[in-house]
Amino acid sequence: MDNVDKKLVSILQRNGRKTLSEIGEELDMTHVAVSKRLHKLINDKKLVHITAGINAEMLDIKLLFMGIETENMEIAEHIKKKYKNCPRLVMLAPVTGRYNLFAVLVVEDTWSLESIIGTCSMRTEPGVRKSESWFGNAPAMPQYLGINLAPGEGDESKTPCGRNCGRCVRYNENKCVGCPPTLHYKGALWASPLTRRRRRKSKS
Repeated sequence: MDNVDKKLVSILQRNGRKTLSEIGEELDMTHVAVSKRLHKLINDKKLVHITAGINAEMLDIKLLFMGIETENMEIAEHIKKKYKNCPRLVMLAPVTGRYNLFAVLVVEDTWSLESIIGTCSMRTEPGVRKSESWFGNAPAMPQYLGINLAPGEGDESKTPCGRNCGRCVRYNENKCVGCPPTLHYKGALWASPLTRRRRRKSKS
């Protein structure tokens, strides 16, 4: 990744909708040259992924920050694989210090916060020695977060981590809005599961 590539990425980070010609003007290159570089960065080198970000403050999104210490790295790897498709997960990273995993998750309300911390949480996985959580508002930086507001059309009852909201006591007592990709979800932040169901039927 040379300096031109870095400038190209910086331009797209500021405005991902700029045309190749507009980018070329800034870099003093033809749009064809820009296209070739961008193709290499996205497809060949896998260094860049162009996506849309959500303004967390405008949607009043709350975040849960969680530090986790596992008994060994095998358990940490298991947690990473199990929760990699969690729609609430903004970031999951191995770290050093008091904990060896650090997660950032989206929270809709205090009821769901309690569920994420105590019921359907990576901190409750076997082999987790200890954890610590911090709850906060939308971050000052970055302003836009990569949150998928219409998660994939997987199993209608099971969550990506294998749980079933319909069998959860907290969910059935209306103390949790459920997991966004399932038809149990009854929150407002993610796309309505009923809308997703109608779309699937219309394709058949």
